[in-house]
Amino acid sequence: MLTICKYLLLSFLAALALSSCQPSKKMHKDRLYLQGIDSSQISSISIPEERIQKGDLLSIAVFSDNQEATGVYNQLQTGVGGSAIGVTSSSGTNSGSGRGYLVDNNGNFMFHSLGVLHVEGLTKLQLKDTLTQKLDTFLKHPYLEIRFLNKRVTILGEVAKPGIINMPEERLNIFDALAFSGDVTSFGRRDNVLIIREENGKRTMARLNINEAAIYKSEYFNLHSGDLVYIEPIRKKPTGTDQTVVRNISLAATAASILAIIYSILRNK
Repeated sequence: MLTICKYLLLSFLAALALSSCQPSKKMHKDRLYLQGIDSSQISSISIPEERIQKGDLLSIAVFSDNQEATGVYNQLQTGVGGSAIGVTSSSGTNSGSGRGYLVDNNGNFMFHSLGVLHVEGLTKLQLKDTLTQKLDTFLKHPYLEIRFLNKRVTILGEVAKPGIINMPEERLNIFDALAFSGDVTSFGRRDNVLIIREENGKRTMARLNINEAAIYKSEYFNLHSGDLVYIEPIRKKPTGTDQTVVRNISLAATAASILAIIYSILRNK
């Protein structure tokens, strides 16, 4: 009977030591992205083109059959809010950091030969068509390239590298943002990601569960310029003291197991 109790005690101590070092199944599941995704289902999606807002900085490169006449639209200009600030060169490259057409608080900017233009609410394609049509009076076969220069999102909370992310291709989804920020830490909630969006003078909020494949259907999956992403910490984030206690318990259990095994060997001799 004593022998049976001894081995039961040893088994219990060994199991305790192992369990203290192994993550729970629930913890593992909580860290999985896109659970339940069905690769057999293929669906087409439509991503709306982002519209120009107040405060946007636009790079506008103008081209035509007459390079000399086109140059005036791409030269460096000085100006404050709403005018051209170092417009892109005729080669289409940016003339300097932070240079372009700044959309003022009225949703306007000033363009050479065309005067003040109201552009707020337009897509890049719509602005391109508008400028091409207006410039046709001054240039032969004009065409344009337009880019956003200051699109960015902010990510805070339980990520490896919180901060501001410049949108490299003017389009960024929630997983892109997490990749740029080093992913969610072990202490971040993946089932309650907060997105705060400000557009057209309105502030909206949404919470996403990035563990579920249904996130693809959310209008907040693709981030907009100015969005704030906040990764909430788990309800009780382990402190340094908590981690020390867990480590000490694990070491004590392991030591007890070793001592019990040694005692058993010595008793049987």
